[in-house]
Amino acid sequence: MSNSKINKLMADLKGQYGDNTVMFAGDMPVRGKVSCGSLALDFACGGGFPSDRVVEIAGEESTGKSTLAVLAMTQVLDANPDRGALVLDIEHKLSPEWLEFLVGPERMQRVIYSQPEHAEQATNVYKRAVKTGSVACVIFDSIGGAPTIRRNEDAEVASYGGNSIAITEFARTAAVMSAKYDCLTMGINQTRADMAGYHRLITPGGNGWKHACILRIQLVKGKGKIHEEITGEKVQIGYTVVGKVIKNQQAAPGRSATWWFFNIPTEKWGFGVDTREEIVRLGVLTKVFDVRGGWYYHNLLPADAKGEHKLQGYSRLSDYVREYPEIYPQLRQEVLVRLDDVASEVAPISDPEEPPVEDQMLEAP
Repeated sequence: MSNSKINKLMADLKGQYGDNTVMFAGDMPVRGKVSCGSLALDFACGGGFPSDRVVEIAGEESTGKSTLAVLAMTQVLDANPDRGALVLDIEHKLSPEWLEFLVGPERMQRVIYSQPEHAEQATNVYKRAVKTGSVACVIFDSIGGAPTIRRNEDAEVASYGGNSIAITEFARTAAVMSAKYDCLTMGINQTRADMAGYHRLITPGGNGWKHACILRIQLVKGKGKIHEEITGEKVQIGYTVVGKVIKNQQAAPGRSATWWFFNIPTEKWGFGVDTREEIVRLGVLTKVFDVRGGWYYHNLLPADAKGEHKLQGYSRLSDYVREYPEIYPQLRQEVLVRLDDVASEVAPISDPEEPPVEDQMLEAP
């Protein structure tokens, strides 16, 4: 077939189905990744979350699943200033105050919030929004908590398989439209007890949902805990979270990363993933900070009378990075290029069938 015939065929197909549906193989889009909010988990995933695929964040209650998804959403919004995001709150649990606290008032103007009555309605809202090309990120909260219209009017009459059937339909739609319209789709899911005792990751949604996800991440609480006195009471405000990449189609699966997570906001520690602690810890591990005895050297640190840029003590270094967030982007970039050298310490690989194991090198902030 001559080039002229191929070009005519291509023009005809594009005219009928659109540029996003038909293209030459050499024109297939190659899109980047976005940070999920944790530098260690970015590395474990192979550089971050894909901007045009389906990702699952699963775990028990209070492991920061929704917070991690919203933090990733803010990264997508910053990378796409002319596009927005969609939150499908099918559990009807999100509060505007919590969402704005994480997203910020300016980004909130680009976040569409929806309260679908069931998974089928959520699928229709998803299709309508993503197909416009104006939505760069969708959060579905949550897979396991999604009701369905596949039920009987009489609650006493049994109905089976409704959630899996409805979520499979959503998954098939999301897998196609995420790639076609460059949209990161994150589904939040719950882990279920493994009654057989094999420590398997068991989640609702059926096999169709699992197949659609290019990344599946399991979150569990770690051993680290931080308490602060609030109004005269000692309250746990933070703890470590371990994230294990169960399925990964962009890098090796099985890596586990650990970070500090704060579920109660304070002036000292903030809220959510402690990115400042993480950059200091990984900066020391990767030797971005030159450690000599109890001193830490880097050209972004304050200079002494001799012109040496240094600070004494890990806690002083952490406090300085928290106080001057403008130095974070450069430190993050320097750490990123060195993480491969310490991969087994940052995010070790273990058997995908085994539960995630906390990194014992994680120091308290």
